[in-house]
Amino acid sequence: MKVLLWLMMIQLGVLASATGSPLAGTWRGSINNLPAVTLNISESRGKVMGTILFYFLHRSTESGPWEVDKTHSKSLPLLDPKFDGTTLKFKVSHKEAHPPQTLNDPPSSFQMRLTGKGLAELENLTERQGPPLKMIRDAK
Repeated sequence: MKVLLWLMMIQLGVLASATGSPLAGTWRGSINNLPAVTLNISESRGKVMGTILFYFLHRSTESGPWEVDKTHSKSLPLLDPKFDGTTLKFKVSHKEAHPPQTLNDPPSSFQMRLTGKGLAELENLTERQGPPLKMIRDAK
């Protein structure tokens, strides 16, 4: 009886950890009150998969308001994602970023560090421009 109860507790724990992943979900980051990045992450049995969507932000004129150009916004698969419980490291192909000049570029490296419940910071490790982007996970 104790063994059966113990096995049931293990199974419940596995299910809880699979569905209560601190990483899985949709994460969003904004710049100038506009969407800049959407990261969709799934996690199953320790394997992380996902996509990242970069929004192309621009101004029509030098002093005009910032706008999202959806025709140049790209959703790309995460390459070689690894999660250590706190930080997700992954790469993204740079070939489609600004063709034709990027067709031979190696992948760009990123990391997203969890900073609180549903909060994280995304950093481009390849370019290291400015502070990390604050990310918020959508409520489930």
